[in-house]
Amino acid sequence: KQWYQRRVRAKDLRNNSAWNHRYFVIENSQGWSKETISKELEYAGTYIKKAPNNESSWNYARGIIKKNKMKYSDFPPFKELCVGMNESHIPSPFLLSTLADIHVEEGNNTAASNIFEQLKDLDSIREKYWTFKQNQLQVGS
Repeated sequence: KQWYQRRVRAKDLRNNSAWNHRYFVIENSQGWSKETISKELEYAGTYIKKAPNNESSWNYARGIIKKNKMKYSDFPPFKELCVGMNESHIPSPFLLSTLADIHVEEGNNTAASNIFEQLKDLDSIREKYWTFKQNQLQVGS
């Protein structure tokens, strides 16, 4: 099964179905231990670095954290990957959205609000969505 997934992603690393299949296989076989999540975040990170504007790999990484009611702070290497990519000025709305989630998780709503401002310009098709997300924050905390 993993051979098939690697082959499909090698042909098209943006293949959302391959990411969904990977999730399904893990969910229905070994399950989501913290160790498995760490390994999967590392795996997703390799594809995120190759194609930072690939929504599929970001959704996979973010989804396994949220589905398992974990926090980004539980996985420092993934958080560090995001921070490092941002410091390298990689223009990815998925990166910025993840960073906003990290800031909200840490209680830094001002930083999250600043990121939502950036997202309004970078991802203007979803400007109203980013405004909505920004308005949900209590800025100043």
